[in-house]
Order: sequence, then C-alpha cells, then structure tokens
Amino acid sequence: MLLAEGVRLLPDKTFFIQLGFFLVLLFVMTRFVFKPILKVLELRKLHTEGEKKKIEDLAKRTEGLMKEYETKLTAAHQEAIQVKEAIRREGQEAGSKLVSESKEAAKNEIERVKKEITESATKAKTDLEKQAKQLGTEIAGKVLGRNLTGNGH
Repeated sequence: MLLAEGVRLLPDKTFFIQLGFFLVLLFVMTRFVFKPILKVLELRKLHTEGEKKKIEDLAKRTEGLMKEYETKLTAAHQEAIQVKEAIRREGQEAGSKLVSESKEAAKNEIERVKKEITESATKAKTDLEKQAKQLGTEIAGKVLGRNLTGNGH
C-alpha cells in the first residue's frame, strides 16, 4: 500500500529549488571560503619551501665556513710550529755563537796571560842576571878587598 500511495521517482519542484540553493551556496563558499583558504595554504607552502631552501643554503654556507675555518686553523698551527722551530734554531745558533765567542775570548785571555808571564819571566831573568853580576862583583870585591866596579879606579 505504501507503494501505491505515492512513491514518486521523478523529482518535484522543491528539488530544483534545493539544487539552486546548493549551487548558490557552493559558488559563495568556493569564492569566499575555499579559494582564500587554498590561496593561504599555497602561500604557506611557498613560504615554507623558501625557508627550507634558505636553511639548506645557510647549512651549506656554514659547512663551507667551517671548512675554511679549519683550513685556516690548520695553517695557523703549522705556521706557529714553523715559528717555534725558527726561534728554537735561532736560540741554538745564538747559544753556539755565544759559546764560540766565549771560548775565543778565553783563549785570547789565556794567550795574553801567557805572554805577560813570559815577559815577566824574561824581565825577572834579566833583572836576576844583572843582580847576580852585581852581587858577584861585590862579593869578589869584598874577597879581594877592593872595589871592582867600573866607575872607581
């Protein structure tokens, strides 16, 4: 009985009104809601991708700067080692030169003292020979009882 009373398979006029409201609502929602939301989402996506690219670029730049820093640090360390070695060599050379100069000065001083001793010994020998002659002459004069010096008689 229910079937016979009025089941209609064809749409009536309210269907077209509802379809009209739906299409108007769909147009309004698309224009004022969906498109702005999709636009914001697209801008957000572009902004996020741009920021990711900036981060990647900064990471690459940072990596390059770190490599450059490490290279410079290694070069500075090598230079410091070379400077240290140069200073050590200069110190050794200066020490060797000082020792050599000191040895030379000591050698010269020894030669000078030897020369003085030789001169003093020669002078003392000459003086002793004069004194020995004079003493011999005096002794001989006393033994003989007369003056043997060449200035008297």
